[in-house]
Amino acid sequence: MKGKSIIITTVALVVAILAATYVHPGFFNEKIERLNEATPFETERRFREVDFELGLDLRGGAHLLYQADLSDVDEAEHANRMRALRDLIERRVDHFGIGEPLVQVRGDRLVVELPGVRDQEEAIEQIGETPFLEFRISDDDEERLSNIEEKRMEVGSAIDRLFRENFETILIEDLTDEEKEILEEEVENWELAFENEFVPTELTGRFLQGAQVRFDQMSGRPAVSLRFDSEGAELLQEITAQNIEEPLATYLDGRQIQVATIREEIPRGEAQISGNLDVQEAQKLARDLEIGALPVPIELISQRAIGPALGQRSLEKSVTAGIIGLVSVVVFMCFYYKFLGLLASLSLLIYVVLVLSAFKLLGVTLTLSGIAGFVLSIGMAIDANILIFSRMREELADGKDFPRAIEDGFSRAWPSIRDGNLTTIVVAFILFFVATSFVQGFATVLIIGISISMFTAMIITRSLIESFLGTKLEEIKKIWI
Repeated sequence: MKGKSIIITTVALVVAILAATYVHPGFFNEKIERLNEATPFETERRFREVDFELGLDLRGGAHLLYQADLSDVDEAEHANRMRALRDLIERRVDHFGIGEPLVQVRGDRLVVELPGVRDQEEAIEQIGETPFLEFRISDDDEERLSNIEEKRMEVGSAIDRLFRENFETILIEDLTDEEKEILEEEVENWELAFENEFVPTELTGRFLQGAQVRFDQMSGRPAVSLRFDSEGAELLQEITAQNIEEPLATYLDGRQIQVATIREEIPRGEAQISGNLDVQEAQKLARDLEIGALPVPIELISQRAIGPALGQRSLEKSVTAGIIGLVSVVVFMCFYYKFLGLLASLSLLIYVVLVLSAFKLLGVTLTLSGIAGFVLSIGMAIDANILIFSRMREELADGKDFPRAIEDGFSRAWPSIRDGNLTTIVVAFILFFVATSFVQGFATVLIIGISISMFTAMIITRSLIESFLGTKLEEIKKIWI
């Protein structure tokens, strides 16, 4: 038993030292520099420096406020659409490598916080480029169609008059700037009149699962193939079944990009956008749609930059408070539990180094709430040791020998440690899956911290204690109870 414990203790210490070089490489690199100066042997080896990922509240970033347009959405669907919008924006900013976003729904508004963003305009552009995709069918309102046709005739007459007045002009480039403006305005009116023939359906980008560039077998031109989820497939089938030989228009961000005639019912939720698209346009469209089309249109109504000064002060105070708390725990454990407390403190330091290295390795974004979760996990780690030591003291006081007291102390304290930690982990998982990103950071840190604390308390602390079996220290009961 003792030999195995010594091996585990040695491995734990070596791993802890390696983890410490990963957590704070600057300290070790500085020692290497001093060693190079003091000896004739020069080493170029350095530990790679990797910074912790800090959240918006600790390192600053961008704070964006968006207004969602829910005017065409049933009130019962508002909450679902906003949740879908939140999830999509989180995926969008993750796709462009923008830290861990904090995206919150507040009624019909969306708060987006992007930690560490240097170029706000680029981030806004990336989020704003997320398309709002919808499919529209032809309007069957005769009075409305009649008004549209009258408008179209007026626009056509205006364009015809413009060219008759300039009959000698053959190329548009030969028109004057004023004539070009008139022409552009009339063409825009023509497009608006044409687009007004179509009315929205319930089929939007909310139901889109994927988009890929394909080439039409007949024309050889690029097209974008769309795949919808089960609900979207049902809507597409219903729309196509009721509108055979009627036009179906595709709109992206309110702009018509394609009109196709429905030839037959589409039952499997697979559609295609074709038309006047070149390869680059098709690739960009597919990429944007693959990232996700917005379930509702959004508009940026507020933006501001959050400086890192406040976050830096908060970080410094948090680190100071953490160090003071850690030192206080070590002093208390050594005073109350004597040599057991000293071993528990060593195990606790190993725990802290392992957890911090895990944060870096897994790319966990630390926020003030995450630091709170870390502090809570430290408390639970030392709590496990207290349960074990209290039980060991009772066993030793009953006259049991040292090896037996260790065995019973750990085995009888384990159920309480297991139940308490697993209950907390279950709650943390629930928070992670149902809460916002801000609370998810707290839950993530708590899950990692508690998982490692159970390992250090039950394996490392036990190995440290068992390493003293058969030594003279084992016989000195005053240092144990």
